Amino acid sequence: MSDKYIELKVKKRPWYEWVVWAVWAFGILFILQNAISSGRELEPRAATIFWVSFVVWLLAGLVVWFIRRSK
Repeated sequence: MSDKYIELKVKKRPWYEWVVWAVWAFGILFILQNAISSGRELEPRAATIFWVSFVVWLLAGLVVWFIRRSK
């Protein structure tokens, strides 16, 4: 039986970057909840606005993560 270890490297980041990511995660959950609720309440215009906002927030976060991942 061979012992294999997984090495996990955690990069040190400034505290404000963690705060920004937490705000982003809270915002994406807030928008998602509003989009689902608007859809269930049969408010198609509001649901569409929230779904578009959700996609924009999600893509913005992914773009920032992709650009900064090599640093």
